[in-house]
Amino acid sequence: MRMTAGEVARVVGGLVEGDPGAVLTGAEVDSRRLREGDLFVALEGEAKDGHEFVASALQLAAAALVRSERQLAPPPPGRALIRVEEPLAGYHVLATLERRRRTWQIVGITGSVGKTTTKEFLGSLLSSRFRTGISAGNRNSTLGLPAQLINQSEDAELFVAEMGMSHPGELDILGRIVRPDVLLYTRLALAHTEFLSDMETLVSAKAELLPYLNPSGCLIINDDDPYQAGFAELSPATMVSYGRTASAVRIESLDDLGLLGTRFRLVINDESADVELAVPGRHQAENLLAAAAVAATLGISVEEIAATAATLDAAEHRGRLFRTPGGVTVVDDSYNASPLAVRRLLFLLAKAPGRRVAVLGEMYELGEQSASAHAEIGHEAAHSCDVLIAVGKEDAACLAEAALDAGMEAPLIHLIENAEAATQRLIRVVEPGDVVLIKGSRGVGLDCTVAALLEEGA
Repeated sequence: MRMTAGEVARVVGGLVEGDPGAVLTGAEVDSRRLREGDLFVALEGEAKDGHEFVASALQLAAAALVRSERQLAPPPPGRALIRVEEPLAGYHVLATLERRRRTWQIVGITGSVGKTTTKEFLGSLLSSRFRTGISAGNRNSTLGLPAQLINQSEDAELFVAEMGMSHPGELDILGRIVRPDVLLYTRLALAHTEFLSDMETLVSAKAELLPYLNPSGCLIINDDDPYQAGFAELSPATMVSYGRTASAVRIESLDDLGLLGTRFRLVINDESADVELAVPGRHQAENLLAAAAVAATLGISVEEIAATAATLDAAEHRGRLFRTPGGVTVVDDSYNASPLAVRRLLFLLAKAPGRRVAVLGEMYELGEQSASAHAEIGHEAAHSCDVLIAVGKEDAACLAEAALDAGMEAPLIHLIENAEAATQRLIRVVEPGDVVLIKGSRGVGLDCTVAALLEEGA
């Protein structure tokens, strides 16, 4: 992006206060992420109002996109306010314009589990051949993803965009902006059930992207997921499937090495190669398979994919493995949690040698199903770990109680209210040779528990 404040105002139907010649080279909704030359988009959120940060933002940003009626101090010399009726709508217009201006190809990734790891895997697979940009972290929403698109390097040939949602309608908004050339679906499963009450609603919401897929592009679906079976009928794009033995892109002869990862034969049409993936878990092999399906459609050979796979690591806080000087193995999956993702990690933990410790934070945004979902996880934990630390309040109590009902001994179950207290309990409980799984929703803050455990050296 490179526009003046005056040009932005004309595009979004706004009025400039200050310097219309101020040059904008990016956009951001988070004042903490601002760079010199950015457009700061002032949004009104539930907890914070971006208009409160406009004055400080303009010390670095070249301009701010603000509501027309807000009373704000005049911008400093060389800076500008661009006043519009709705800053979010104007911000989306700018992202849409940037997407259409570029000659790049865009790969969209959506689903319920595995999106971020698959995105990171795919970025690595593509970067050997293309100048590739990827959306950062979990900036996959209607707030974060447009900024990621706008701020990509001018020389990017491909952009890999993780596209997330928690409410119906959000992917429709992102689809209008991103209009992917390739669209990949990871597995669908109930998450954010506070806003998506059943699978029918979730599947419908995920399908909102399909009308925006380039008709000459490629739709890549998971053949093992029955909820994706009807997606091919909703787009004229070429369909490629991955998963089952009958799929065009598939895994054969998988050897699960537990915490050491997996070995398998990767088959893409009539070609194949042996893959060694050090990231633990069968679900991570499936994430690589999904990324491989995309890479193959973009011309990456199966041999190149296998060579890159040997160098891959899990994304930060997404199943990354650590071994402390004290002889403790830590599986850090503290970034987020859904019932399916937690079950997958507990299955992996159950196969580990030594004493197994599960630190499980509450899973957020599950609505009316929250108590039952946590109870199911508690039952699974009772059969997967030797020590359980449940972190949180009411839902964590449901988890702990279910583990007790499933036969786990009471002294081995610890119900802790917050991450800080859980950290102290874990440091006291852990022993050399233990395998510790740490997983929970982002808001629980268990990433701090990981950091403290590693710092202590266990």
